Amino acid sequence: MDVRQESMNNIIKKLSYLKTEITLAGSLNLTSSNIYAENFYRDFLNLLGYSYINTNFSQQNAAHIDLVDHNKKQAIQVTSENTNTKISESINGFYKNDEYKDYNLKILLISKEAKDYKTDFTDGGNFNFDHTKDVIDITRLTAIINNEETPKLIQLSNFLTQEIIPPRTETECNEVETIMTLIAYLSNDSNREFIQRKEVADPEKKIYNRFSEHSSFLIERYQNLAPVYYKTLELGRANMDSIQATIISSYLQDESDEMLTKHNNNPKAALRELVNYFADKLSKNGFASYDKQAIHFYLLDEMIKCNVFPMT
Repeated sequence: MDVRQESMNNIIKKLSYLKTEITLAGSLNLTSSNIYAENFYRDFLNLLGYSYINTNFSQQNAAHIDLVDHNKKQAIQVTSENTNTKISESINGFYKNDEYKDYNLKILLISKEAKDYKTDFTDGGNFNFDHTKDVIDITRLTAIINNEETPKLIQLSNFLTQEIIPPRTETECNEVETIMTLIAYLSNDSNREFIQRKEVADPEKKIYNRFSEHSSFLIERYQNLAPVYYKTLELGRANMDSIQATIISSYLQDESDEMLTKHNNNPKAALRELVNYFADKLSKNGFASYDKQAIHFYLLDEMIKCNVFPMT
C-alpha cells in the first residue's frame, strides 16, 4: 500500500473512532469528550493552515462559536447536534454579534451526519451561510482532507496517531493485521480498477471437487465480485512478501478448517461465519470503512487457492 493511501486510511480510522466515542459518550450524557473535541479540532485544523483559538478561554460573549481564526476571519461551532434548530440558533446568535459581521461561520458536526436541510438558514439572504458547504460532518471533513498533498496527509496521520489511541479488545497476530489491512485496501473506492472480463472462477475445479453441492453458488458469487475486486486484490497482494503470504496461508487454513468442521462441511455457512469474523475484527480495531463484499471476495479467492477450507 502506498504512503498516501496508508495515511488516508489511518486518518479515516482515527476520526471515525473519535466520532463513535463522542456519540456513545453523548448518549450517556457525558460531555467531557465534547470539551476535548474543541481543542482537538483546533489543533488538527491548524495543521491545515488555520490559526484557530478556543473562544471559550480567550473571549467573552462568544456563546455561539467555539473556534475562531481572526486572520482568515472564520469561526467554527463544534457541536454534536445536527438539528435545524441548533444550526439556526448558532447562525442567528453568531451574526447578531457585530464583531463577527465580516466573518464566515462553519458548523462542525463531530458525532452526527449532516442532513439534507430545507431550512433557509440565511434568514432571507441576511446571513452568508450555505449549508452544503458550511455544515461539515466527518465524512465531508475527510473528503476535504483527501485533497491535501501527501506530505500534509502524513503530518495529519501522525498527529492523529499521537492523539487518538483506540482501545484494543485483544492483541492481533501479525497475519490478522495484514489481512485487515489488505481488506481495507480492497474497500477503498479509489483503489478499485474495474475489469470487463470475468476471471476464471474455478481453476482446476478446486471448489467443484470439494463442494459440488454448493459449487454453483460459490462460483457465481466469485464471478459477480471478480470484476470489481480481482485486479485490486492482485495489486494489494503485490505488496506482501513470500514469508507473509505463507504465514497468512497457514493461518487461514487452520481457522477456516475449524469453522468448516463446526458447520458439518457446509462451506456456505462456514464462509458466512468467516466473513462475519473478519468484519467483527475490522470493526473492533477501528476500520470503519470496510466493505463486507470485499471480505467475501478475498475469502472466496483464498478458497480457490485452497487456503480457505483446505483440501484434506
